Amino acid sequence: MQVVLLMLFAGCVGTPVTFKSLTDVKYDATKGRTVSGCACGFQVLFFIPIKINDRYERAYAELLHDAGPGYCVTDINVREGWKYGFVGTAYCTDLKATAYPLLAARGEI
Repeated sequence: MQVVLLMLFAGCVGTPVTFKSLTDVKYDATKGRTVSGCACGFQVLFFIPIKINDRYERAYAELLHDAGPGYCVTDINVREGWKYGFVGTAYCTDLKATAYPLLAARGEI
């Protein structure tokens, strides 16, 4: 019985995401562009999670991929949304941010 309860409650554990701080990063603030990432999951009958718990992690990875190498990401906006389905609910996380190109280490400003 304890194993069954552990398995049921294990589905309630999400993956925390920490947005990286840019305190010591030098970037060109004149060349910002908007980037985004989105990830969704579905909860069957309000009880069985399918790709729900890691959707912030997946959305953040997509956001960083959209920014590309050599860019830093700032001003991250988070939007949560949900829609009812026939047998459950779809949950989506949308992240939008501004990506700026990093400056070279030679002291460019």
